[in-house]
Amino acid sequence: MGIQVWFIVLGVGVMTLIVWDGKRRKLKQRSLNAAGRPHQAPAVDTVPILELPFEAMSPPEEASAATFPTIQGVSGGSRIGSATHILGKVIADEPVLIKGRLEGTLIAPNHPVSVTASGHVASYIEGSCVDIDGYMVGTLKANTKATLLSRARLQGVVEAPRLECTAGAWLQVDVAQAASRQSAAMVP
Repeated sequence: MGIQVWFIVLGVGVMTLIVWDGKRRKLKQRSLNAAGRPHQAPAVDTVPILELPFEAMSPPEEASAATFPTIQGVSGGSRIGSATHILGKVIADEPVLIKGRLEGTLIAPNHPVSVTASGHVASYIEGSCVDIDGYMVGTLKANTKATLLSRARLQGVVEAPRLECTAGAWLQVDVAQAASRQSAAMVP
């Protein structure tokens, strides 16, 4: 046999071992998750500007998805999809629904803003009514009402004349009533 044949046989053998090892790791991970250990989301490559500290937090696994109130779809308006990562400033004159990642500023002072359970926001959000069901680090300014749903994970400052918080939301925030502070948009 020639050297090329040996390389082909060796390559097929290595590929077989790689596939076998991947299947073994997958089965091992499934058995660990079935043994009661919490499920960890797979790592996602992101721009390392701001790490959100809530990645490992999730609602209890025994609760079904029907238990949690969810954000209803926004009819019309802007949607930031789950596969979208925006780095910068967004100014909208329409309702905004965030399913993906936003690192920067979102200003929609006269319209509702919603962050779904898969949404991640870092820095600043301003809207008339702001509903959070995902992750946020920074300042949330709601001109009429802020609603934090059961899967909300929030760290920073909440400024709103009314704040509604559903059981299960995790907060590490300073709360300020909008009337007690000067009204100035935070634009970096």
